[in-house]
Amino acid sequence: MKKFVPAMILAMFFLHLTTGGAYANETYTVKSGDNLWKIAQTYNTSVNKLIELNNLPNDFLNIGQKLIVKATPPNSIVATTPAASETVPPANATYTVVSGDNLWLIANQFNTSVDSIKQLNNLESDALYVGQVLNITASTTDATSYTNVSRGGAPSSGDRIVQYAAKFLGTPYRYEGKSPAGFDCSGFTSYVFEQFGINLYRTAADQYKHGVAVAKDELQIGDLVFFAGGSSIDHVGIYSGNGQIIHSSSPTSGGVIYSTLNSGYYANTYVGAKRIL
Repeated sequence: MKKFVPAMILAMFFLHLTTGGAYANETYTVKSGDNLWKIAQTYNTSVNKLIELNNLPNDFLNIGQKLIVKATPPNSIVATTPAASETVPPANATYTVVSGDNLWLIANQFNTSVDSIKQLNNLESDALYVGQVLNITASTTDATSYTNVSRGGAPSSGDRIVQYAAKFLGTPYRYEGKSPAGFDCSGFTSYVFEQFGINLYRTAADQYKHGVAVAKDELQIGDLVFFAGGSSIDHVGIYSGNGQIIHSSSPTSGGVIYSTLNSGYYANTYVGAKRIL
C-alpha cells in the first residue's frame, strides 16, 4: 500500500489548487475611452459590483488602472463557463422592474422588442412601475447575441444612447431641468447617459472635463459635442451621426431637437467633442 501514498498526496495537492485557498481574481487594465458601464457590460456584471470589488470612491478611472472584474471566493471549485457573448437565453423568463427601467432598456437587455414585451404582458402603454413582473421571451434567432456587447464599444453603445435620446424629441426646454418634464442642455445629456450607468457632471462646462477629446472629423455616434456662444462653454449635445446632434436647444427652438453641426450657429460656436463611451 505504501507505493500509493505519493500518488494520493499529489492528488490532494492538485485538489487544493483547484478548490482554492486564495481568491482567483480576474482583472482588467483600463484603456483610453473606457468607463465602468462599458467594462461592466463586457464582463457581464454591474457598475455597482465593480465599485464594490475595487473599493472605488467614484466612477472615475485612470488609464492603466487595474480593476478586479471577477473574484472567485476561496474553497469554491472554478468551473469553466461560456463567455458573456455565448450565454444562451432562457426560452421563457420573467423580469422584475427596478427604478430607472423602461421598456426600451429591458428589451435591449433581453434581445427582444418593446412590442413583444407589451404583447406578452398585455400592456396598453409604456408605463411601468417598480416591482412589476414582466414576462420575457428572448429572441432565439441568434442565441449567442443574448447579453452580447460590442467589444469595440462606442458605435454600438452610441447607437443605443442616441435611440434612447430620440424618445424625448419635442420635450420642452426648461432651465436647470433634468427630467422628462423638461431639460436644459446638460440636464438632457446627464439624464440620457445616467440611464446607461454613466454619471456626468451637471453643467456643460464641467461635462467638457469628461472623456477623451476627439477631432471633429473623427466623431462617432454618442460623442458629446460642446459649444461656446461667449467666452466659455455654455451648450452641449450628443452627436447622432450624419453631421447632426440631438440636444435640448432653447425654449424658442422646440426643446429637444436635431440640429446640423456643420453650418449656422453650431458650426460657428463649436468648441470640441469628448468621447465618453
